[in-house]
Amino acid sequence: MTGNRRIVIHLGLQKTATRFMQKYVFTPTREQGVIYNPEPMMSALHALYRSPDNPDLLREAQSEIAHTLQMATDATLLISKPDLLGDMYNSYASFRENLNLLKRLFPEAELLLFIRHPADWLHSAYRQSLVKGVGGSIETFLNYYDGAFQPKRAHFANGMRNVDALSLPFKAAFDHSVALYGADSVHLYCFEDFRRDKPAVLEQIRRLLGLGELVVDDADRVKNRSFSALAIHIFCRGGVSRRRPRFSALPSPLWVRRWVQRPVRKIRAALIKHGFDHLIYRDWDLLARGGMREQLEDHYQADYDALRSESSKGLR
Repeated sequence: MTGNRRIVIHLGLQKTATRFMQKYVFTPTREQGVIYNPEPMMSALHALYRSPDNPDLLREAQSEIAHTLQMATDATLLISKPDLLGDMYNSYASFRENLNLLKRLFPEAELLLFIRHPADWLHSAYRQSLVKGVGGSIETFLNYYDGAFQPKRAHFANGMRNVDALSLPFKAAFDHSVALYGADSVHLYCFEDFRRDKPAVLEQIRRLLGLGELVVDDADRVKNRSFSALAIHIFCRGGVSRRRPRFSALPSPLWVRRWVQRPVRKIRAALIKHGFDHLIYRDWDLLARGGMREQLEDHYQADYDALRSESSKGLR
């Protein structure tokens, strides 16, 4: 690296306090000289990661990165892009290719990776999908029927996005990050550790960014409260689904999405957030139905225990 420059890349994941980190932790660092998510470099990165095989977009991204680094000789360049590992609804299937591309673009970076227990991540991802997407049960979202999790068969199930619940590659993504950048350059924190000891994690981030202090605009605003389970049941068709879903490669026609579904979802979200949940917030574990949580924990626990061990090392 040139001069005292640092390059720190926050990979996310989504549903691990990413919005809090971006708004309340990373954005204020601009006042301390950190170059955070600069345009047009970020626009070039967004375009490239949408079409990673496009050589013109690669050259444009490399040019914008080089221009940005010329301005950051003695500063920290901080990038936060939680979809760098891929599409969350596709279980981050492209994480290896995406990380390989990241290494090509930023060979000397340090990575900041937040991970969450897959069962809790899936629970949260389902709730998030309801904010802007079609309503439906968590069984449909997770492809859970006949008492077991089934492979994902299409992009949409009963009109809603869905996931392959047993294919989340969190441990593999961390391992590949270490293989590319080295163990000393990959800083892993599990969401549970962040909630348990947020000041310790923020202190590690301060050191990583090379700042004398970390000014957090609203240190207590970590929780981005999702729809309550009761609201999901009443307003989002979140009851038990007892039939196999109908799969489709495409969502509803464009005119239906734009003129019917989108306004309805906005009204629904406002009604729940500012009305129903504001007055009555009754919540429970939606994965408790049908033994879903137990199956997910059995499937992922060994790998996640290893990740928790790595996360704890950084907080000692």
